[in-house]
Amino acid sequence: MKLKRVKVDGSVFIKGMSVLCFLIAWHVAVVTDVMWPLQFGNLPTPVAVLTEWVELFGQSTYYMDIMISSYRVLLGIILAFFLAVPIGLGMGLSRNASNLFMVNMEMFRPIPLIAYLPIVMLLFSTIESSIIFITFLGAFFPLLISTRDAARRIPVQFVHASRNLGCSRVPSLIRVYLPAMAPEIFTGFSVGIGASWMGVITGEMMSGQTGIGYTTWQAYHLLDYSQSIIGMFTIGLLGSSYSGIIRCVEKVMIRWK
Repeated sequence: MKLKRVKVDGSVFIKGMSVLCFLIAWHVAVVTDVMWPLQFGNLPTPVAVLTEWVELFGQSTYYMDIMISSYRVLLGIILAFFLAVPIGLGMGLSRNASNLFMVNMEMFRPIPLIAYLPIVMLLFSTIESSIIFITFLGAFFPLLISTRDAARRIPVQFVHASRNLGCSRVPSLIRVYLPAMAPEIFTGFSVGIGASWMGVITGEMMSGQTGIGYTTWQAYHLLDYSQSIIGMFTIGLLGSSYSGIIRCVEKVMIRWK
């Protein structure tokens, strides 16, 4: 009887060892009270953080905060997609459209999301809508720039070939431009997701009363540093999960890449 060999994915092992090494280094730095060049001695140990994290798994408020923050980010990303892609496409195909929008876009794009909060809170009637708008801004600019640049790099041969085959301007946008632009649009999506999560956390910290960002900020004020670190890692896992979903969708939709 022959035993079947079980193939072990080397990348999974390497990733696991990377996380383990990080936790060990963190534990050693705290236990040995390392205070230079960074004050690791002030941090809780990973064991203390993981123990408190496990306790949170049984609390409904933890999952409620995750759902609220995820909803805000998801809504902001969807709004950014349906606005940024058409505008970016127009800017990439038309010099006049680029001149019309780009001056204002380049002025607002470098502004940190936290700097928008005072104005956004004046513009919107509710805190919820202001937080969602901040998440929208985080995803909007990466999507806009990636779509614009992708539209400018479409080979002229693709357009000429579609015209020769009888494809008019509007159908060519759907059948030629969008498929050719899709890889860069998904890249902008991945970048925008990270920025959108930074936006929702900023909004929740400064003006929210719910969400994982608000909980993390409150824990810091209450000197509950384990809870603050749990909030950080939760945000990181949520952001990486969103990016992973986008990569899976990209593989399904862009099989030729």
